[in-house]
Amino acid sequence: MAKKKYSINWENDEPVSFEVDGVKYESLDDVPNWKDKDKLSAMVQAASEDDFEEVKFDEKEFEKLRKEAENPTMERWVLGGFTGIAVVMILVTLISSFTNIQKISKEESAPGRVVDVVVRRELVNAENDIVRDFYYPVVEFVPMDGHKRTVQLNEGSDSPYYEKGNEITVRYDPDHPLDARIKSASSNMLMWVLPVITGILGLAFAGAVFVVKKVMSA
Repeated sequence: MAKKKYSINWENDEPVSFEVDGVKYESLDDVPNWKDKDKLSAMVQAASEDDFEEVKFDEKEFEKLRKEAENPTMERWVLGGFTGIAVVMILVTLISSFTNIQKISKEESAPGRVVDVVVRRELVNAENDIVRDFYYPVVEFVPMDGHKRTVQLNEGSDSPYYEKGNEITVRYDPDHPLDARIKSASSNMLMWVLPVITGILGLAFAGAVFVVKKVMSA
């Protein structure tokens, strides 16, 4: 099947007539075939602002223009937004992971003891006014400087996991001994909650960007 030839005649940067396979039309409304009309409309939109008398396209050139014209502005905004979110999430993952690695490598260990357990009643569901008791251990230990420290930790649980008198191991920052935590699997996992969540979100948004680009270029 022969490819159709399309032409637009211009005067003063304005289209004055259109041709489809040599048949001339004074306006787009006069073009009987809606596909031809759409192609000519796309050519008008894609035309350069430079001065010229006539622009000619074949089917292959038009298909390229059509694909460019079919990418809606909204899709581009969504694609840009997803890309930005993916970059931010991955940066947060890298920064928080680096911070955790530095913190762990700097920490020292010391034997300690739970001297008290503080109970806090906290709101867990504002809509239904649901509150719950959380238990925070208070530990006592002696860091490298030889001065005894007593610290209420931020590692709360909804059940009294630790009891007064429990012997535990404390991990602490030698420069800031009050920055301490109990050495445990749950404590280690808690440190990596943020990097894991942001890492998963970053990869998810990056995957969405890849899929959208694949669909748009198809």
